[in-house]
Amino acid sequence: MAPRVVTVVWRLACRLVPAGLLLWAGLAKAFDRQGSILAVDAYDVLPEVLVRPVATILPWVEIGVAALLVLGLFVRFAGASTAVLAAVFLGAMAQAKARGLEIDCGCFGGGGAGEGVTWWDIARDVPILLAGIYLAVRPRGPLQLDNLFEEPEGADGRDEADDEARAQAGSR
Repeated sequence: MAPRVVTVVWRLACRLVPAGLLLWAGLAKAFDRQGSILAVDAYDVLPEVLVRPVATILPWVEIGVAALLVLGLFVRFAGASTAVLAAVFLGAMAQAKARGLEIDCGCFGGGGAGEGVTWWDIARDVPILLAGIYLAVRPRGPLQLDNLFEEPEGADGRDEADDEARAQAGSR
């Protein structure tokens, strides 16, 4: 495969795989509010007063971030949001595993009592975290709506050669 094709496929995978997982998880929880409340409560980390609001809002945040990733809109924000969500989920699952809580991860609906968070549940979120970080750091890429709103390179009358010349002159 040509390097350009590999880059396009890589960037699409970094957007669409987390988007698919977030959309699946968000929709499963959005249509099972009681299961979502049980899942959030089972982790036993939030004060009781925050369990319902978090369980109600979280699925819609996941769906919103997934939509941004699919469309390629606000990719830096969507990538950072994906990384933050994955880090929070990883932290919650790791503390549940460390404490030996016998709960279902609740990632894709359901929740509450279960066999316990597995290493697979934790490992599954690591690539999502890394993809989110990658998109936050390198948000520009092909096949995303963000490209419609950015100035094309050189639109301000400058190009990369001008920028490099200025950088070299400034470092002397």
